Amino acid sequence: MQSHIYHHLSQAALCQVEALHAVCQKKASGPSALGLVLPEADTEEEDCFYALYYIENALVSFLSCFCPDGRTAEISGFTAPEFRNRGLFSILLKEAKKETKKLFGNVAFLFQCLSSESDTVSFCKSRRLTFSHSECIMKWNPKKESPGNLSSSAFSTSLIRLVPSRDRKKFVLLHQKVFDVSPALSADYMDMAFQDGETISYLICQNNDTVGLFHLTFSQGSKNPGQAVYLMGFGILPEHRQKGLAKAALKAAVSLLPKHSQLFLQVSTLNTAAFCLYEASGFQVSSRLDYFS
Repeated sequence: MQSHIYHHLSQAALCQVEALHAVCQKKASGPSALGLVLPEADTEEEDCFYALYYIENALVSFLSCFCPDGRTAEISGFTAPEFRNRGLFSILLKEAKKETKKLFGNVAFLFQCLSSESDTVSFCKSRRLTFSHSECIMKWNPKKESPGNLSSSAFSTSLIRLVPSRDRKKFVLLHQKVFDVSPALSADYMDMAFQDGETISYLICQNNDTVGLFHLTFSQGSKNPGQAVYLMGFGILPEHRQKGLAKAALKAAVSLLPKHSQLFLQVSTLNTAAFCLYEASGFQVSSRLDYFS
């Protein structure tokens, strides 16, 4: 029995982590569209590290620690079903806390767990952790009836028009203003979107003004019927909010989808306005990643 701390994973170690993750996913009792993002092989990051626990050279427990801002460390991981409730993850957590203090000093901790994974939820509750918030994958349900549902024919899209564009400079400035983030963060986000051949970026326009933006990522690389489509980076400029433009833009975006496709998005429950907008527009939570502090 032995535990190890790594700042990057070899290809062999990553294969072990992926195999363990696959076993744990099969045992999950609910939807798992949103879960742990696995690391890349042989890539060392200053803001994250990994803890692995082996029994007779077999990986049985994995922990990931991510501290992007130097103030809050996000902890996630999983243990092989047959080795749970033996304190193995607690051993990794103890080692991770030491490593975190050495790297980042005294930081707050957030523990991630899928709401469908009862063992992980029980672990958080047994340690008397406090629920903080959830990151949710929401799926658009055109059959869900509500006053602002996107399928309602009474709701007009004439307020806006959608313009596909690859004007990086314009998108970076828009993203910065819409989400109130730094120019560097906006530039990184837009580079990621523009480099993805499966993503199409749109400007939301009203008359001669650009009022917002969003991106659609097509899971099969082109507009094929029945595929999953992901709505990302959706937002309206602060001075144009509370005018019905967001709902109009969402309805217009739905009209761009291939026949019988499924539309997904990710939103935090901390973003109350966005969560309520999506819920009122016919989106329903399909997977939830809970954070405990």
